[in-house]
Amino acid sequence: MRVLVSTYGSRGDVEPLVGLAVRLRELGAEVRVCAPPDEDFAQRLAGVGVPLVPVGQSARALTTTAPPPSSADLPRRAAELIASQFDAVTAAAEGCDALVATGMMPAAAGARSVAEKLGIRSVSVTFQQLTLPSPHHPPLAYPGRPFPPEVTDNRVLWDLDAQSINALFGAALNTNRASIGLPAAGPTWP
Repeated sequence: MRVLVSTYGSRGDVEPLVGLAVRLRELGAEVRVCAPPDEDFAQRLAGVGVPLVPVGQSARALTTTAPPPSSADLPRRAAELIASQFDAVTAAAEGCDALVATGMMPAAAGARSVAEKLGIRSVSVTFQQLTLPSPHHPPLAYPGRPFPPEVTDNRVLWDLDAQSINALFGAALNTNRASIGLPAAGPTWP
């Protein structure tokens, strides 16, 4: 079995995938990891014998050299990230049987779209319950997109969060999906 594990984010996004890749190899799978091209990620994966397929720009450079994104800047950054996922993941996933996607939402949605196009089974995982809709906690607001202060019902806040996600990232995802012959993703991403 060949498995591609894909993420875009910090060490907290990559490190759990190192453990997953090692375990999958112990079970007989051939594993590759798509992750940012940061040197520490490359060294960590090389140290356990798992190939890194670099995707996008350095996550460290993005977070340390760039100013915090504004709500106007997020769609552009998301479009770049999604496009890089479509390019790198498409090539890396050829011949794979399964894809595991995690990390920043636009990157995971891009990776899962590629799996959909290639007919590969895929799953999206998250390491933070903060990003999973729940009646027990509110979502995190995106820069420049605060929630109305009078809204306190977590279910309503999660609906507003879905609207923000679609407004910020939906066009970029759907443009890339259309470029590979996939239909637009609806309000709930693939």
